Amino acid sequence: MTKQLKTSAILFALLTSTSVFAAEHSHPGYTETTLTDSKIVKNSYNECWQNSFLETKDPECGGEAPAPAPAPAEIQQSTISLSDAFLFSFNKSILRPEAIETLNAVADKLKDPNVQIQSVSIEGNTDFMGSDAYNQRLSERRAKAVEAYLVQQGVPANLISSVGLGESQARMTEQCKAQVAGIKNKARRRLAQISCIEPDRRVDIKVSANKQIEVTPNNTSNTQAPASGY
Repeated sequence: MTKQLKTSAILFALLTSTSVFAAEHSHPGYTETTLTDSKIVKNSYNECWQNSFLETKDPECGGEAPAPAPAPAEIQQSTISLSDAFLFSFNKSILRPEAIETLNAVADKLKDPNVQIQSVSIEGNTDFMGSDAYNQRLSERRAKAVEAYLVQQGVPANLISSVGLGESQARMTEQCKAQVAGIKNKARRRLAQISCIEPDRRVDIKVSANKQIEVTPNNTSNTQAPASGY
């Protein structure tokens, strides 16, 4: 068999195999080198070998390139900070009635069909007063209470988690100690310090989503400062 005949036989075999396996090919309507390689066969003029299955030209062979996929939405990070004095009674992890309206608003935001939630992390925080072990347990219970309520309101449980950070994230300790150092009366100094470090007693709801989540806490109810830092 001459070289020319061998070449013709190979091309014929390729064309035949294309007819049989067209549905399995990566480039329907074109002859491909092999089913695993899936490269379009071209002649010496760089023209693609077409067959009877061709419906739409491949971009490699002069067709229009497919429209690019839409860019994924940029993930936004939001933090909703809620005061423990607003959420809970002194030394408790049971939600106050006054907190329910705000947590309902948070749940509604998280369930908005236009909001694509990636994750929700509930972080419980305390101030430095009290033992490390006690503050850790209290922060865990309070974070769990908020998590359980949001799940109860329909926030997907697989997207939400909670953690107690105890006093590890307390930011006001040194500033407040310095601020009350000049108060001579011990009881007054203690009360002033408790009031000063109030921002450290909080639950942070951290949300990763396709847009910012904003909720204004309903702090209109009268909440008295607790008699200790809990």
